[in-house]
Amino acid sequence: MAREPRQNDRVNAEVPVRLEDGSAGVTRNISPGGVYFVVDEKLSAGQSIRFSIEFTHPAGPADGGVLHLDCVGSVVRVEEAHGKRGVAVKITESRLERRELPLVAAGRAER
Repeated sequence: MAREPRQNDRVNAEVPVRLEDGSAGVTRNISPGGVYFVVDEKLSAGQSIRFSIEFTHPAGPADGGVLHLDCVGSVVRVEEAHGKRGVAVKITESRLERRELPLVAAGRAER
């Protein structure tokens, strides 16, 4: 069975990802239409999930907060290796928003 050609190019990137249940992992690659990440969480192909990918401002979090790509997606494939799970997800909905860090966390606490 031949695979369908990809609709978007992928970018290799290790970026924090957090699932709706609070479990965390790290991406391996991202495209506008999907993401592949590694987590401990047990997921199944066909499952619908909500997750957030966190992008830190290039100059550092104190300079611009963190960008969150909040997503809804469908698990396409799960691969198990070395006690971890590689999960390929097709993104069906997404919203990008900037979230400022608390003053203390950003290193800007007033004295």
